[in-house]
Amino acid sequence: MNKNLLILTAIIAGGIIMGIAISTLSVDSPKPPDYRDNKTGKFIYGNATVESIEIIVLESFPVQIKVNASGYLPDGCTKIDEIVKGKEGDTFLVTIRTVRPADAFCTQAIVPFQEMISLDVYGLKAGIYNVVVNGIKATFELKTDNILK
Repeated sequence: MNKNLLILTAIIAGGIIMGIAISTLSVDSPKPPDYRDNKTGKFIYGNATVESIEIIVLESFPVQIKVNASGYLPDGCTKIDEIVKGKEGDTFLVTIRTVRPADAFCTQAIVPFQEMISLDVYGLKAGIYNVVVNGIKATFELKTDNILK
């Protein structure tokens, strides 16, 4: 009889614990703030400091071009938020954007980073092209039109 009473007590206790755990998971619990929403003023946005870029031409056809960007972030809280790519004429424009919590206490040591960024070069005509990543410039040359015929 004691064994059955012990099992019944354990089942009831388990049910109570499970009920408490489920009740803390509220459907209406607040979501964490969207860090891209700067209306709250809780985040600081900026651009990463890029020190150098290297153009990498992959041996394939159509040719693939990658940019190896190296630089640093100003403190231990700043992270890379997004990489925005665009093209104007024969120039590829790349911006590496950063985000950090506005009220965080952070280490004041710079943090190095390296990003490998693919450029959309399919369909380009043969020629010399410029790449600018956060103000750092480089060029590459396509020796032939970069399109399958």
